[in-house]
Amino acid sequence: MIVAYVSGHGFGHAMRTAEVLRLVREQAPAVPLCVVGSAPARLLKGSIEGEVVLRAEECDVGLVQRGPLEIDEAASLERWRKFVSDWGPRVERERQWLCDIGARVVLSDVPPLAFAAAAGAGVPSVALANFSWDWIYRHLAARQAGLLEAAEWAASAYHKATLLLRLPFAGDLGAFPRIEDVPLVARRPRVAPAETRRRLGLPSERVVLWSFGGHGLASFDLGVLGQLSRSHFVVTDATGQLPANVIRVSDGQLDHMGLGYIDLVAAADVVVTKPGYGIVSDAIGARTRLVYTDRGDFPEYPILVREMAKYIPCVYVSNDDLMAGQLAAALDAVMDLPWPVAPPLDGATVAARRVLDMAEMGDPKKSTRET
Repeated sequence: MIVAYVSGHGFGHAMRTAEVLRLVREQAPAVPLCVVGSAPARLLKGSIEGEVVLRAEECDVGLVQRGPLEIDEAASLERWRKFVSDWGPRVERERQWLCDIGARVVLSDVPPLAFAAAAGAGVPSVALANFSWDWIYRHLAARQAGLLEAAEWAASAYHKATLLLRLPFAGDLGAFPRIEDVPLVARRPRVAPAETRRRLGLPSERVVLWSFGGHGLASFDLGVLGQLSRSHFVVTDATGQLPANVIRVSDGQLDHMGLGYIDLVAAADVVVTKPGYGIVSDAIGARTRLVYTDRGDFPEYPILVREMAKYIPCVYVSNDDLMAGQLAAALDAVMDLPWPVAPPLDGATVAARRVLDMAEMGDPKKSTRET
């Protein structure tokens, strides 16, 4: 059994974990898979062939958001304090569960709980990450001092990891004792963009995907997009009356048409978003341009902004201009930018092989074990 613990903070963690597990299943179809976390089941089951055991469990703290563009630091501290109030018993429950199900390796992106429990169970653990919560909490502790304790807690758990597979766009991951770099984990479209447009009835003119992850952008008035008549906008979580140039595509429609979200990304000319690993890697893998905005004081943001321009045409728009629908100049500008040289996109294949290697290392039938 390979057990993956997935942070519920945003969709990027679940998307890249699912891509790695998809390749694990391809390389070793008989190995059972289990995913622990609070991410929507559709993000995982739609990506991995065959049976995957899903255990809905709050295994991570992450951050509390006031929508997708603002972090609630005080509420994040309170959530962490509540989560660790029974830390010892929580770790013991996970340790026992890992032993009971016969886990051979734990993959984590990147709940600290996974590494503490795996170490207690004597099971090797593999982190997959471009940032870690100790780095995030330490940064935010400049304003919310209590988060420094949270940073030390996370770092202590990460230090128990057997191996970190460090992704591009990485922050400070020094809490992990052993690190290997891997290429970008990026999903690739399964359906040609022209065919996706045909199935969904999308126009041949410029299509812009409005993508703000699991938090949505509830305060945004989609009506202002009606003024951008040269573009057709695709939204996935809208209700009510929409302007003529705004097209609603639900998750159910995608499923019915045999499509995934990555196919929708690929069918668009531009994605409007806040930068996170998931949507940036999707856009790189699909070769779709980005218009991006600020996302609060999240230390991953400046790294993504600096690095993603090496791999994808992208243009910045302020939060104020975004909310006012002042996007015409940015959309025109990004369409005029050339495509840089594509980076290696086989990170999921590399990571899957390493996870399977570690599963062999954790086979209780083997008489020796790497240290």
